[in-house]
Amino acid sequence: MVLANSMVFHSRQRYLLAFVLLLLSCQAQALGINIESASTQSNKGSYQLNADIRYELSEEVLEALNNGVAITMQLSIKIERPRTYLWDESIAKLYQRYELKYHALSGQYLVQFLNSGEQQSYLSLAAALRALGRIRQLTILDQALLEDAQGAVVRLYSELDTNALPAPLRPVAWVSDDWKLSSEWFTCPLES
Repeated sequence: MVLANSMVFHSRQRYLLAFVLLLLSCQAQALGINIESASTQSNKGSYQLNADIRYELSEEVLEALNNGVAITMQLSIKIERPRTYLWDESIAKLYQRYELKYHALSGQYLVQFLNSGEQQSYLSLAAALRALGRIRQLTILDQALLEDAQGAVVRLYSELDTNALPAPLRPVAWVSDDWKLSSEWFTCPLES
């Protein structure tokens, strides 16, 4: 009887341990970058991108940010035409870079669009991350450069740029999973 109760207890422990590990892995997967939606439109002779990206930073990245380390995010944008038998035709590639930093004296978070130099300040990290992930009417291609948009797609990928970190922090970021924040590739049609 004691042996049967002991086996049931060990079996319950294993189930509990598996459940806890599952919860921890789900929490770890929730952090990162998720491109939730993207679309394009033609406007005044150019193609423009609208996208919503959710950024969730790990504890290590948050600690570095709150201790004065600037965090750089990079959005890679590829315009391609899929082909059946050959690799996809590359039409254009561009990169948008954003820097997020905490200003300790004012207690505000600053988001700087590195391509344009434009900068905005926010009272909370949540507001800064929302603004960082809200892309509206970003010009990605002049319509004159593309004769026929039929079948063309836009592919998006966002990541934390560990190479933009201060030199002493880079080796830690290169080997730590806590610093490997990136999205999956997201594809949407190029609308004309």
